[in-house]
Formats: sequence, C-alpha cells, structure tokens
Amino acid sequence: MRGALQIAASWLFTLAFGVSACALTFLTLGLSARWLTPRLLNFWGRTMLRIAGVTLELEGGEHLNADAMKVATFNHGSLLDAFIITAIMPTGSVAALKREALYYPIVGVTVWMLGFLLIDRGNTARAHRTMDRAAARMARERLTVFIAPEGTRHKTDALGAFKKGAFRLALDSRAPLVPVVIDGAFRLHPPGRTITTPGVVRIRVLPPRDTRGFTEETLGEEAEALRALYDAELAKMRGERQPAEAASAA
Repeated sequence: MRGALQIAASWLFTLAFGVSACALTFLTLGLSARWLTPRLLNFWGRTMLRIAGVTLELEGGEHLNADAMKVATFNHGSLLDAFIITAIMPTGSVAALKREALYYPIVGVTVWMLGFLLIDRGNTARAHRTMDRAAARMARERLTVFIAPEGTRHKTDALGAFKKGAFRLALDSRAPLVPVVIDGAFRLHPPGRTITTPGVVRIRVLPPRDTRGFTEETLGEEAEALRALYDAELAKMRGERQPAEAASAA
C-alpha cells in the first residue's frame, strides 16, 4: 500500500508541478528564468524526496553556490538522482537530459519550457552541437550545468565509463569542473525498482577542478582521472557510512 501511495503521489505532484511551472514561465516570459527555474526545480526535487522518505546530507555545498560558470558532474545510479540534483541546484543552474525526455507526457513540455539541455545520445554530431550551444549559453548566462558523465544508469552500483560530453563542455566553456559525489541513492532505489526505501543519501561536493589545460586530445585522460577520483571518494564515503549504520542497528 505504501508503494502504491508513493507512486500515485509522485506522479500527481509531478503533473501538477509541470502544468504550474510551464504557466509561470510563460507568464513571466522567461525573463526571470535564471533565478526562477532553479527555485521551481528545488521545490519539485525536495518535495519528491519527501514523498519518497529520503533525507539529504550535503557537504561542500559552498563549491556549488559561487555565482559563476561551472560544469557540475554527478555519478548516476538511481532514479533518485533527478530529485537530488534538482533539490540542490543553485541560482543560474540547468541540467542536461537525454532528448527522449521530450516524449514523456507533461514532463517533455516542462523540461523544454524550463530550458534543460537536451542531448541526443544516438547522434554524436548533434550532441556535439548541443555542447557548443551550451558553452555559449553558459558564458552568456553564467550558468552551472549539471551533467552525468556516465550518461545513463547501470544495473550495479559500480561506476560506468565516463563519456567525454561533460569534458568537452568544460573545454569549450573553460568553466571549472565541480564533482558532486552521491552515496546511497542506488541502495534506496536501484534500477528496476518502482518504489523507494526511505533513508539517507549523502552528497559530497568536491573543490572545483581547473580545466584551462584541457585539450581535445586529453579529454579521454581527464575522463579517466575524474572517474578514478569518484571511485576513491565513493569508497571513502561508504567506509564512513558502514560504522554509522552498524551503530544505528545496534
């Protein structure tokens, strides 16, 4: 019963939010989008987490809050990531999504109206053009772009290969990379599950990484280096979590 209520509440709220957010964006002519869109998405993400019974513990949030261009990367293992990222977005933020999101009822119109970056994963040339336009938009609007280097979720909690899209965006914009490390989301809502187990998700935002030395030839190396950093940080966070869980169970 709890699962059915969770699903119903999530969809009803999302549909109501989508209609309201689109109407508000239309009425303001998009003129307040840099401030308004993240505030709307904060409200959606935090409400969805409350419906799911998930609490966030955020460390290093100051690295996201600087009002400047950033490419904020995050590890992507769970449906919860959409709620988590929107819940922590600072002013001047936008997220990159797969283009297929346009075909979801209400959701598609909402992500288009709110200015999400839509990436065609099946068309490399189009994806590159999207990144070029995103870099120009970042400079124009001082945007923070949230993007998952893995591109999609996986069936295990192991990190997937990091694709070059986020790094190409950093190369084109010369914006720093800010790693956002998420621990616990996969455990509470792994792929294939329809409901979320209530619990705590920890988010650790690491200091910005300078990208001014990036070149087209080194993007693969940069992707591997960042993936290694995520692996090490996740191992550290899981090691810190286990004694706390054991003490709580006792």
